[in-house]
Amino acid sequence: MENLNEENIGGYDAYFINEILDEHECPVCKMALREPVQTQCGHRLCLSCAEEMRKRNNGVLTCPLDNSILDSSKIFPDIAIERVIMQLKVKCSNFANDCEWTGELKTLNEHLGSCKYQTLKCLNRPCSTSLLLKNLKEHMEKLCIYRLVTCQYCKQKIIFSEKQNHEENCKCLPLCCVNQCGMNIMRKEMSSHITDSCANTIIPCQYLNIGCKFEGMRKEHETHDNSSMQNHLSLAISKLDALENKITLTMDILENKIASKVNALENKITLTVDALEYKITSKVESLGNLGEPSTKHSLTRKFIPSKISTYRREKNSSSPPKGHEEKKRDSTRKIPVLRKSNPTRDLFSPDRQAFS
Repeated sequence: MENLNEENIGGYDAYFINEILDEHECPVCKMALREPVQTQCGHRLCLSCAEEMRKRNNGVLTCPLDNSILDSSKIFPDIAIERVIMQLKVKCSNFANDCEWTGELKTLNEHLGSCKYQTLKCLNRPCSTSLLLKNLKEHMEKLCIYRLVTCQYCKQKIIFSEKQNHEENCKCLPLCCVNQCGMNIMRKEMSSHITDSCANTIIPCQYLNIGCKFEGMRKEHETHDNSSMQNHLSLAISKLDALENKITLTMDILENKIASKVNALENKITLTVDALEYKITSKVESLGNLGEPSTKHSLTRKFIPSKISTYRREKNSSSPPKGHEEKKRDSTRKIPVLRKSNPTRDLFSPDRQAFS
C-alpha cells in the first residue's frame, strides 16, 4: 500500500476491514475516494481522477456515470465524505507478514512508520536481502556476510566475508617463532625479532672483527664469552700488533714519497739556477764585447762566478730533511731572490750600491 501523503492518481488502496460503500468508491479508479469532489449531477470523484479525465478530454470534464458535461465552477470538495472515509477501519498493509494492527485510515501512515512487519532491504552494501524490519537489526549485526566486524588482532574494521583472508594475512597475527624459541610474535615483528632478540638465532661472535670464528645461538654467546676471554684478549693483542705494523709501513712509504718529492724539487731548482747562470754569464760577456770594459763591468764579471759558487756550496752543505721535522734556516745567510723581470739587478742589488 502506498503512503497516504504521496501525491498519487487515484484513491486509497488500503485493506479495509469492511467492504466500502458505493458512495465512498470512486467510479473511475474503483478505490476509496481520495480528496473527493462532488459534481453538479451529485456524483463524487477523486480530485486527481477528475483532473486526469480533463487532460485526456482536451480540457472538457464529463461525468463517468451519466456522461454529462461538468462545469468546473460547480465542482467543490466534499469534506464530509472525506471525513467519513478517513475514519474507516483498515488493516496494516503488512498483514500478510502477520501484522495484526488495525485502525482508522487516517492513522495508517503513523503505524507504517514503525511497523516491524514491513519488508526492507538490508542496508549493508552490496547485500540485497529483503527481510522484516523486526529482523533487520539482527541480520545486519550478526547474520549479514557484508556486515562490518573488528579484527581481533589489528582492531581494523573489515567485511565479515573477508575476515578469514584478512586474518591469514594480518600483520598483527601472533605466530610461533620460526626458530622455535617458544615465543609468539606478531607477523610484522617477526623479522626484527629474529634479527635482534631471538635466543635461537645463529649469530657470529661479537669479536669477529679481531678474528674469533665462533658462531652459535644467541643464548650460547654468554657462555662462549666467559670461556673464551683469554682467547679474545690474545686476538685483540695480535690485531693491535698487526695494526701497528701497518701504520709503520704506511709511514715509511709516506717518508719515501716525501723524500722523492724533495729530491725532485731540488733538482728542479738546480736546473733553474744553472739556466740563470748561463743567461747571466752570456749577458755580461755580450756587454763586455761592446768595447773596453769599464771598472764597473770588470768587477761585475769577477763577482758573478764568486756569488754563484757561494750559493752552490751553501745548498750542497745543507742536510736533507729527516721525517716530518724541518731545520731552521741560518738568519745570517742570504739567499738571492730570482725574479723574471731583471735577474741581474735583483740578485746583486746590495752589491751594486758599491759601484754607484
